[in-house]
Amino acid sequence: MIHEDEEKTVSIDSRFAPKPIAGQQPEPSIMFLTGTLAGATYWLSTQKELIIGREPENDVCIQDRRVSRQHARIGIMADGAVCIEDMGSTNGTYVNGDKIARRALKDGDQVHIGPHYMLKFCYQINPASKTPRQNGIDKTRDPLTGVFTKDYLVSRINEVLADARKHRGDLTLLMFDVDGFRQINTEYGESTGDRVLQEIVKLVGPTLRRDDVFARHDNDSFMILPSNSDESAAVVLAQRVRRAVKYNNIDHKGKPIPVTISLGIGVLTAKMKNAVDLIRDVQEQLDRAKSKGQDNINGSQSIRSILRYLARQRVA
Repeated sequence: MIHEDEEKTVSIDSRFAPKPIAGQQPEPSIMFLTGTLAGATYWLSTQKELIIGREPENDVCIQDRRVSRQHARIGIMADGAVCIEDMGSTNGTYVNGDKIARRALKDGDQVHIGPHYMLKFCYQINPASKTPRQNGIDKTRDPLTGVFTKDYLVSRINEVLADARKHRGDLTLLMFDVDGFRQINTEYGESTGDRVLQEIVKLVGPTLRRDDVFARHDNDSFMILPSNSDESAAVVLAQRVRRAVKYNNIDHKGKPIPVTISLGIGVLTAKMKNAVDLIRDVQEQLDRAKSKGQDNINGSQSIRSILRYLARQRVA
């Protein structure tokens, strides 16, 4: 954890942050400029630090031996300043060319994770908040959780599916639901069940990239359409989402409610014609995951091989 008493924290000069546009407040983010994650944007949150490293459970996973298992972390301080801290990495963390142990970031700062991965820290408008409204109601958003609706996701899948076929690109889809959600409703009441779903959305949101589409599928099930994601990246994302929920209990009247989720990963194949086919596949994978118990991930044979490989790496 980044401690404010380790070094005096300098508040970010407001001159470096862009002004709000049409009532929308720019949010802090990091954007990859080079490497396999080039173009990916991660939004920072006051709820948790963003940890960057080689291990799959990190918020940002860079699968490169030149990156340490836990390389650096970025957090938002109580006064709103954003700080980055090196976590004892082998190849160092740099800000604007200077090797750092810990430093407050300004809008536009360039960060190097070791010598090969360059990021940019910046404030920008989160496009997830820029959605059309009708009569004051956003028709693309789920009213309880604020994530996208299933109808919106289906339309987005059909758009990217056509593009993926044209350019022979990868297309994956994640679906998860809450283990034992019916029991939660029975034991704590439906209003608490609704709050559990809202808290899960808050936990999962910061693990996603800017262009990932997060939607509510049905009751306690949700879908994530990752941007430019192959099977390996989808597995890493699924692990990150699963752990974000598992290791953050939800409070109920001063006592924690332990909550886990199970996930299915679907992959576009030549036989699939539209979004419905892909959603049907990922639903089947989720059902198989849940048939094995709670807190599980399931996918195609190749995805299961990736999961086993990652499990061996963690043991090693």
